[in-house]
Amino acid sequence: MRRIHVITQKEAVKEEKLIGCSAVVIDVFLATSTIAFLLEHNYGPIYAVKDSESALSLAAEQKGDYLLLGETKGELIEGFQYPDPCMIEPCSTHEAAIICSTNGTRAIEKAAKAKTLFISSLVNGHVIADQLHTQQDDSSIVLICSGNDDRFSMEDFVGAGQIIEHLTAKGDYVLSDAAKLAKSSYQASLADGFKELYASETAELLKKFDFADSMERIIRIHEQLTVIPMVEDGKISNADAKINSSNG
Repeated sequence: MRRIHVITQKEAVKEEKLIGCSAVVIDVFLATSTIAFLLEHNYGPIYAVKDSESALSLAAEQKGDYLLLGETKGELIEGFQYPDPCMIEPCSTHEAAIICSTNGTRAIEKAAKAKTLFISSLVNGHVIADQLHTQQDDSSIVLICSGNDDRFSMEDFVGAGQIIEHLTAKGDYVLSDAAKLAKSSYQASLADGFKELYASETAELLKKFDFADSMERIIRIHEQLTVIPMVEDGKISNADAKINSSNG
């Protein structure tokens, strides 16, 4: 029976322990939500890097058009677009996107040694759970909450619980203590319309920088996106598109 673990912040990730595991990185406000929206709007490939220096270095290697997004400790980086789902316009040319952030993209880098690596948020956690459940192996599932600059983040923990809620509805899994609590947190938050997320530490930071609309949009379109962001060879693409292509 597969096991589900929850790591409550990226700083607690032990990279070698992810080898052979199926991992999911969650940064609801905002990095992993932004990545889901980028795929939904036809950007790709997407590169998630730890900081602006890495982003600019990668941008210099691009041969075509690209979108550069980034923030540090909630503040916009000069020359970058803020990683805000509300600001992403549809793309018709499969333009590349490069994103860096204080928490989510750093968590993605720390999870690079996982056997498979997905990216989730409240907008698409249900399909991430579907993908995990259909895997034909017995790998442990590790849900990594990005956290907020070395601190626990309520919204990421709820996002982990969302995946666990859907997985346990589909079959039997062994849950760690943190996984059990995450599932309960999601159930309670969903029943209350995610109201407590509006008062989370990250939400207060977004309000301070006038990005409250992004938070509200993510909550409003809970489980309405069907993209499955998957990291392979340093690039993020939509696993759902690959599945549909192979089935067609």
